[in-house]
Amino acid sequence: MKIVQVLATSGGVGGLEQHTFNLVNELSQQHEVHIIAHPCYVDKFNAHVCFHAVDFSRSRWNIFLLCQLKSIINKIQPDIVHAQAGKAAESYLDYSSFSIRTWLKPVKFVTTVHGTKKKKSIYTFADAVIAVSQALTQGIPSEKAYVVYNGVYTQPNLSDEQKQQLKSEIYIQHSLLNSSKKIVMCIGRLEPVKNISLLLHAMSNIDAHLFIIGDGSLRSDLEQQTAAQKMLDRVAFLGFRTDARDLIQIADVVVLSSDREGFPLVMVEALQANKTMASTRVNCVIEWLPEPYLANIGQVKELQQAIENALTVQAQEDFSPLFMKAKQELTVTAMAQQTLNIYEHLLK
Repeated sequence: MKIVQVLATSGGVGGLEQHTFNLVNELSQQHEVHIIAHPCYVDKFNAHVCFHAVDFSRSRWNIFLLCQLKSIINKIQPDIVHAQAGKAAESYLDYSSFSIRTWLKPVKFVTTVHGTKKKKSIYTFADAVIAVSQALTQGIPSEKAYVVYNGVYTQPNLSDEQKQQLKSEIYIQHSLLNSSKKIVMCIGRLEPVKNISLLLHAMSNIDAHLFIIGDGSLRSDLEQQTAAQKMLDRVAFLGFRTDARDLIQIADVVVLSSDREGFPLVMVEALQANKTMASTRVNCVIEWLPEPYLANIGQVKELQQAIENALTVQAQEDFSPLFMKAKQELTVTAMAQQTLNIYEHLLK
């Protein structure tokens, strides 16, 4: 099968980008896969993948961008074109304006919805629409909608010695912390949508440390909030880390405090590492986590209670079936196979 994937972002690596890297690399093991993406992502794909560099920092209605996309796709003559998220899908599908689909030879078109969109009418022109959670299928015709959960590659388990080394390095850098305390961990961009401020308030009365992994525009504000709440001896800002999945293995609980999510890969990574979780009621998470570990969005007391619940011995028992399920279902192999099944169905 000849497949074209389109990733129309232009810098940074979040859940959407990582999903695309994993899917493309996995599909390329058995199929001819082309990726059209910004040149900054060229080193994210294996040698089997045919990379086509396009500057997606331009407007999706830029005539030169559209002509470039048309030329690349027509030259490849794929069986499937798969656009990852809104910008790529809109450029290809929007018949109400200037769409490249009208210029191309007939080809089956698939798009993936990664986050909450107010306007989903554009997706009705696709042959199939994949949503990364059940909630994201709302507004999409049922005959075209499919749910394929994100998957991640299995992370090797660290030895006890390696875990202790990681902890020691952190405690040396953050000398105010007490190494005997339990660790609550948050991983994500320090931006408004992640609502780390809510998490800081929720942690103010919990006898545990909070490790915050990630960086962003709100870091200075959040550090000031930490000082104002007199939590400098309980909170560590670790910044952006390339070893975030290793760090998860030293956590006792992983927390999501977001106001919205599409499909948080952190959830998958935590469950595969046998870590209990607490979260606000965002997309996908509500389809996985048990009720006692969920909080309504923006509710400090509820999030505090969810975290306290996740720190108990009972939580390990409640989450045990989810740990196994995540290792079986939330993998790159499973994600790629389900996606391939959709392609094959369209081509019958």
